[in-house]
Amino acid sequence: MSDKNFSCNPPEILSPVGDNEALLGAIKGGADAVYLGVGEFNARQGAKNFTADDLEAAVDLAHSYGVLVYLALNIPIKQKELQQALDIVDRAYAAGIDAIILQDLGLLRLLKEIYPDLDLHASTQMTIHNKEGVDFAARLGAKRVIVSRELTTDEVKDIVDHSNVGIEVFVHGALCYSYSGKCLFSSFLHDRSANRGACAQPCRRRYRFLVNGREIDERHIGGSYPISCAELSTLTGLEDIVKTGVVSLKIEGRMKKPEYVTASASAYKAAVEGICSPGENPTREELEAREAGLAKLFYRGFTRGFILGEKGVSHPRYSSNYGAFLGKVLDISRSKGNTKLTVRLEEDLQVKDGISIFTRERMLGSAVTGIITITGEHVKNAKKGEKVGLEISSKTGRAVQRGDEIYLTTDTQLLDTLQKTKLKALPVSLRATARKGERFKVEIREENVRKEYSGREENGRNSRKEESAYAEFADDYIVQEAQKVPTTGEQIRKAMESLGDTPFEAASIEIEADENIFIPVGVLKNTRRKAAELLLEKTLTAKKKEQKHPDMTDFNRLCTVEDGTENQDEESKNEVGKNEIGKNEAGKNEISINRARVKGTASKKLLLSVEVQEISSLLQAAIAGADIAYIPVSLFEELMSPKNAEKLEDLKAERTELVFRIPRITHDSELNELKPMLEKIRDAGFSVACSSLGAAQLAKELFIPFVAQKDFNIFNAFTASTFYQAGAYRATLSSELNLSEIKHVCETLHTCGISGQTEILVYGRELMLITENDLLKPLVDRKIVRKESEVLLVDQSGSEFPVQRLGTRTLIYNSKILDLLKYIKNIKGYGVDVIRLDLSFNTPAEVKEITEVYKQAIAGKEVKLKPARGIEYTTGHYFKGV
Repeated sequence: MSDKNFSCNPPEILSPVGDNEALLGAIKGGADAVYLGVGEFNARQGAKNFTADDLEAAVDLAHSYGVLVYLALNIPIKQKELQQALDIVDRAYAAGIDAIILQDLGLLRLLKEIYPDLDLHASTQMTIHNKEGVDFAARLGAKRVIVSRELTTDEVKDIVDHSNVGIEVFVHGALCYSYSGKCLFSSFLHDRSANRGACAQPCRRRYRFLVNGREIDERHIGGSYPISCAELSTLTGLEDIVKTGVVSLKIEGRMKKPEYVTASASAYKAAVEGICSPGENPTREELEAREAGLAKLFYRGFTRGFILGEKGVSHPRYSSNYGAFLGKVLDISRSKGNTKLTVRLEEDLQVKDGISIFTRERMLGSAVTGIITITGEHVKNAKKGEKVGLEISSKTGRAVQRGDEIYLTTDTQLLDTLQKTKLKALPVSLRATARKGERFKVEIREENVRKEYSGREENGRNSRKEESAYAEFADDYIVQEAQKVPTTGEQIRKAMESLGDTPFEAASIEIEADENIFIPVGVLKNTRRKAAELLLEKTLTAKKKEQKHPDMTDFNRLCTVEDGTENQDEESKNEVGKNEIGKNEAGKNEISINRARVKGTASKKLLLSVEVQEISSLLQAAIAGADIAYIPVSLFEELMSPKNAEKLEDLKAERTELVFRIPRITHDSELNELKPMLEKIRDAGFSVACSSLGAAQLAKELFIPFVAQKDFNIFNAFTASTFYQAGAYRATLSSELNLSEIKHVCETLHTCGISGQTEILVYGRELMLITENDLLKPLVDRKIVRKESEVLLVDQSGSEFPVQRLGTRTLIYNSKILDLLKYIKNIKGYGVDVIRLDLSFNTPAEVKEITEVYKQAIAGKEVKLKPARGIEYTTGHYFKGV
């Protein structure tokens, strides 16, 4: 490990808690804080979770041991659910919850208004991956931001150094293949929304590749699970993460066993303490040993993750837990009752331990029913390095061959040790005062200052509010002079040490006593017990508050857009909504955006927007009657070049609004590169479409009106109005809403007097996920995939998902095409202003045809599209929802 020439503030160890047993496991492991969910309003509906009724007991238990509790409410909230979400938060607030973890910006704004003293954390589901995104969340009231797992330590440090809120990162556990908050795979395949906490984990399943119609040998990509991620483990590089200055290290695993929670918290707590203690750096060997212990509890390969610079995070060979490597099968002998596998052990082993075996067919599991030494002796355990025979069931043994790998999945001794681990008690100092003629008194104080990892001070260090709980109790007993055997100081000390089943342990004891006194043992113990009870009561009541019983109807004013241009100068405000030709610095005429409804102007007809990838398709969309066209920001300079002057005139004649799409993912370096172009786009009179909070913040700072894309998972009117306030004039609602829910959002916006537009997607092949993992690189390196290749990911049912490579990122699209053509005549009745066609995959001729047909449908004509051969169509979630 490296030297300690850096200011080391130990970050919080934040552990996952799926139930009460896991909470106890986190306390045993020394976690500083835990996060948990209540009911179904969190991103792990599959966990047991807590009920609103047992939340207070869980918070009390954690607080009694000095552990902070964060409530995960990190899903987008439907309009009709907002009141219920507020009710849950209200009970959590009264119980003394330390923070709420949120994805929904509308809910964040509501909570900031109702509970100004409650810390709010921006979830990783917000996909915040740059400084501007952190700034956007911070301005709304977030005290902490959990940044995307795709950032490197250099990027994280840069964000920490330029942010005034606490930054949290994931350091261990399962990785989502997609950027969190941008995955629709499970939603559209199984009607189970990952964004809403019900992921069916389609990334963990088998897939094969078709390239230009030809199936590719899975050996080229390492296995049949190409989009299944390995488990994140950063122990061996943890010092680099600590150096970034993050306030919290988060461990994933609300659906994992309590023993996993104990072991992972303990491993990372010990590592951080070693890193931040002078002269006590943990060695790499020590860290690897801890990591090996964690592998025995859950393992499907480890990756250091994007945060430590490892982009190959997938583990294509196998997608389920299969444990720590135990050895290879050297020999096999089979009998009627069982099979004996000869192996040289890479780990200690006991009879009854569980193992998994990689066979030619599949992974098989078994218990070890016997261990036989080389001399033929049956033993109960064997040590690492020994060559032994493992007896397993004959049924499993039939499929095993020499050379197969064996993994340890259940270490019974480790589980027993973890289960017997005692709860980490809080150290306290006690002071007993025994003066003749006075009441016997015990004072008790927490030895360690409680720490709040909420944000950052101006000097960049972790901001920690200091609290030191104190209590005292004086018994009615008046200290007497001893008549026979006096009470000694040692007897008093012994009585003070026995803190019983309280969460405290005596770290120091001070005795102030006269000579030759007498105090009954019962008084000593009772006084100490009462003092400890008072301290515990103070600890638990310190954070409890009165419920506020908020009513949603009292906060409808928050969905107005009074401050929508609060950061714009008057000139910029006046420019918003103009529908005329502007001039650039050189005095040349440029086409401007044609906003049909901005800042109080009303749209009286359903508008049609079209998303395309090429300028030729843009022109065809305009000719066919598109009111709005979305094109990549990368096409701006080409479109503005002299050779396209005539085409610009055509667009002007068609009065087509042009919106330049900023890429969905823009790390700081990418956003910085885009800034000069965005300034040109603004000066030319165009608007932009934003898919990340960072892009929205930059657009706001540059006074560029923008469209909030559906990537923001806008589920309610308060979230939509958050973007209107930030400078958006149009908000694209989530495609996970059904038509009834969309209508509810639009009606609420109308009631609030919002003039911004709402938009929904009605046609196109939807993006399922975007990942930083370069999925196609092995095939590109072998020249199997070229620039123009058609690449399909095919599941076991035969569904084909188009795959695109964008730089080194990977985009995977739905196998089906969304098409609501025959329902368009009804769409207007649901209150939306714009319907969008995503024609990114279509030729210019197809763009023209589909646009014309939809334009006619808006006009009320009965029309049909020619179904494309081999294409399956869907109506998405519009008639069901999630």
